[in-house]
Amino acid sequence: MTVEMPVSLGARRSVRREIPGFGVRWLDFAPALSLPFHAHAQVCIAVVLHGGFDGIWGGRAGTASSGTLIVEPAGELHANRFFAGSGAQVVAIQPVGELARGADRATRGARPDALGVAWRMAAEMSRPDDVTPIALEGLSLELLAIASRAGRSAERLAGWLTRATEIVDEQYARPLALSVIAAEVGVHPVHLARSFRARHGRSVGAHLRAVRVHRAAERLARSDEPIAEIALAVGFSDQSHLNRWFVRLLGATPAAYRRQLRGLTLPEARD
Repeated sequence: MTVEMPVSLGARRSVRREIPGFGVRWLDFAPALSLPFHAHAQVCIAVVLHGGFDGIWGGRAGTASSGTLIVEPAGELHANRFFAGSGAQVVAIQPVGELARGADRATRGARPDALGVAWRMAAEMSRPDDVTPIALEGLSLELLAIASRAGRSAERLAGWLTRATEIVDEQYARPLALSVIAAEVGVHPVHLARSFRARHGRSVGAHLRAVRVHRAAERLARSDEPIAEIALAVGFSDQSHLNRWFVRLLGATPAAYRRQLRGLTLPEARD
């Protein structure tokens, strides 16, 4: 029998906002917390802001860290164990009615665009005013669109294209050439470039930069490393190169992102 639980299951703090078409939550989970297999009655679209967790979705193990987008369809069984050192902060939305049909495919992956939206949602919930409800509604629709497209892209991936995507995701810190990736997966570079853009909505190079920004955001969240060192560690040529792409994808400089991360606090729980 499926055990259906609220998305706030196990959270030590939870802030909830109800807006037209969505339930929105900002959740804080304690380090080393384990949640047994459970499911949610409604589809859940979540983005990890900070920290992360190991989990099992659809019988497959995986990890969700800062910047990971997770779509859990209604009734899908999953289990979680949060990182021992940090726990996790998560923004989650649950669309209702017709909106819920837009994101009904299980998805998990790094999405810097989703992280940027989730941070703006957290900022609205941290300092609410009379405009917050309409701002959250617009941001929730934006996150729903990202999740819907991510699910459709993942569903259509051919085996060789999946492998090509994995190469970029795993080897992001080293110089990567389109011809080398194409040779490894056994297709022509032109075919790889066209297929990659058709499935992901962006070029291989744009995807590589997005992954590097995502990894930089993770390090900014969990460490005091100098930004220049982080830039080199994730594959950018220097700090200014990281700054340029960080602002383009997340809307803030790395330094501002780090300050915002440490300045945001959950308001009094209202769940």
